[in-house]
Amino acid sequence: MLEQKITDILKKDIESLGCSIWGVEISGGSFSKHIVIYIDKNNDLITLKDCEKVNIQAREVLDNFSELNFNFSLEVSSPGIDRKFFNIDQLKDFLGETINLSCILDGKKCKLKGELKEVSDDEISLLSQGQIYQILKGDYLSSNLQGATYE
Repeated sequence: MLEQKITDILKKDIESLGCSIWGVEISGGSFSKHIVIYIDKNNDLITLKDCEKVNIQAREVLDNFSELNFNFSLEVSSPGIDRKFFNIDQLKDFLGETINLSCILDGKKCKLKGELKEVSDDEISLLSQGQIYQILKGDYLSSNLQGATYE
């Protein structure tokens, strides 16, 4: 998977700039693609300066990465308040938070919104509409944090 290869080659460079890779998304056709790199910092906000520094470093590395044999545009961003989770391990730091989750339940694709109760390597526990759902890793499709709401 190209997203993982990009993560692997950029990981040390981005960490040397004080950030970490939250995730990578690639979209577009076979001749031109858009690459988005989401960065995060432990217990700190991502600034525009962080994004600029990572963009410059990532562009230099990716311009010389032989597996990118197509034109690409590059965007570096924070995951934001409604961050997408790229893997189950990322959920572990958000216990008690409200998330939107897509999964397979009883053989059908399902969307749930609820409080994240527990996360293990094999399973997610979500309280939604008064019911606890146990979602196996193999039935997990995607999720994102429910951003803050203001009244």
